[in-house]
Amino acid sequence: MIARTKQCWRHFEASKPGHRFQERYRRRQEREGGWRDFSKLFFLVGGLVIAVGSLLLGVLPGPGTLTFFVGLSMIAGEFRPIARLLDWAEVRARELGRWVGGVWRSSAAGKASVVAAAAICAAAVLYAAYRLLFGG
Repeated sequence: MIARTKQCWRHFEASKPGHRFQERYRRRQEREGGWRDFSKLFFLVGGLVIAVGSLLLGVLPGPGTLTFFVGLSMIAGEFRPIARLLDWAEVRARELGRWVGGVWRSSAAGKASVVAAAAICAAAVLYAAYRLLFGG
């Protein structure tokens, strides 16, 4: 099982960004077993539980956003629309990361603006969490 997991990760890592999740979906669908395969049920139910749980608990401190995407990636092996969404999101996140990295490396003012933007985003999330949890 560990060897198969490593092989799946190598295939995923070697895939081109923007096509990784759809290729993983295709590979999982080519396997035989249909819906009687326990692993399909595990990935679908487990992914739903993780994604929904992350949404519900996402306002609390911790890795809520990351676990949400872990849950979605588990579901993406069984549903092509989710795989397409994650491929689209990966490309956009890489573009945003390159842009933020360029701003960060540009100057001290660039570093200050990235830190300020991150602080504003964190404050907005904390404020929203406070409003949702305490109705304040």
